[in-house]
Amino acid sequence: MRVRNVIHPAVILVAVLLTAISPVTAETTRIVVPDRIDLDTAVALALHSNLGIESELVALRQKKLIADTWWNRFYPNVSASYSLRRSNVEPEPALPLPGAEAPPRWSMGAGLNLSLDLTLQTVPGISLAQLQYRQGQLSLEEARRQVERDVSKLFYDLLLTRERMALVEERIATAQSRYNQAQINFENGLIDEFSLLSAQVALENQRPGLASLRVAYEQQLLAFRNSLGLPLMEPVEPHGAIDPPRLAIRLESVDQGRLRDRLDVQQLEMLNTIRQEQIRAGEYSQAGRAPFVRFGLNFDPTFGGDPWEDDWFDGDLWDQRSGAFTITLVQPLDAWLPFSRQRNERAELESELERNRLTIEQALRGAEIRVRGLLLAIESSRQTIRALEDNIALARRAYELAEIGYDNGLRELLEVQNAEVELKDAEFQLLQEKKNIMDNILDLAFELNAEVEDITTRSGE
Repeated sequence: MRVRNVIHPAVILVAVLLTAISPVTAETTRIVVPDRIDLDTAVALALHSNLGIESELVALRQKKLIADTWWNRFYPNVSASYSLRRSNVEPEPALPLPGAEAPPRWSMGAGLNLSLDLTLQTVPGISLAQLQYRQGQLSLEEARRQVERDVSKLFYDLLLTRERMALVEERIATAQSRYNQAQINFENGLIDEFSLLSAQVALENQRPGLASLRVAYEQQLLAFRNSLGLPLMEPVEPHGAIDPPRLAIRLESVDQGRLRDRLDVQQLEMLNTIRQEQIRAGEYSQAGRAPFVRFGLNFDPTFGGDPWEDDWFDGDLWDQRSGAFTITLVQPLDAWLPFSRQRNERAELESELERNRLTIEQALRGAEIRVRGLLLAIESSRQTIRALEDNIALARRAYELAEIGYDNGLRELLEVQNAEVELKDAEFQLLQEKKNIMDNILDLAFELNAEVEDITTRSGE
């Protein structure tokens, strides 16, 4: 369940502690959390330390950098060069006159080239960067909601296992009391040794189940600590109750308009928009169909003396040959040819666009099936809970009567044990159904991209 609008005091404490952490070394970075942790604090810790969210944040920061620096498209392409050249044959004098000197065999030159292509691709290119950044935000939000759902489920798993341990411990305590009473009755000659041994066997049969539950609980705690980013041996216990709220939505209220708020559908629709922008950008690129303007600026100074003997800083020895500023209008023709590479690339993007539309329809239909299935499962659990509550009342009364009959010698120990087992099983089934409802509500909130509070109401509201 997500952190509610009313912030829990423990969440504020955790936030203060997290901001006070020094990032210098791993040894000094330690989160101090209370031993008893509620759901909102657990979610806040998981969101802070989850590695999947951290990975999405790294990717999002890169997309934001690209979106914020869109103006670098107006940077010209710049290159500088330096050449040292030696002719393969001895150069001849420029003029065949007596005493004329041949030019040096070695020569050198430098170059500086600047070019800038201004295309209509710039506008869709800017919007494309913004769209990709928005898509990254959706991916990050989906990762966060998955963490919230999974941590909440782990939290309720722990509560359920702990409640089951409490039921087994209660059964053991009752069996212990019954065995103690059986010892007294045996010493007073009221029962035989078989009845005493039966009471002892009933007691000892309970202990292995409790030991297995404790091991399972510790294993769940390890997974819980790991999901919160805590040391695996950090003492922490979940504090709360399995108390599912009532749903505020019905089967009739599920429509495609509501399902389009899902994060995966939003990402697919965003992908459609990105594909459309990519098609536009491709049409206006240097390899597209639209003309573009190319600006060029070139400097190519050449040293006229001998680079090994003459002064490099003598300005009279440097000449500018073909350096110039140019403006060129370019009309690409390749994209106009049938079955050219550029046209095939556009066709591929258009086919991806169509496939993505079909994927969206499939996602919506699949989501509707899952949402309606969750609503039906929640209603089924509600009906089961009502039946179990009635059954528990009957089982408790039967157990009380069996205890009274056993104390008065009218009932066998086995009858009492069976009545107790039926009562505790019914109580655990009630807890299990409540846990199922909470799991389904968490899944439903994730499927609808909604807060749990937005789709539920508490009793009396």
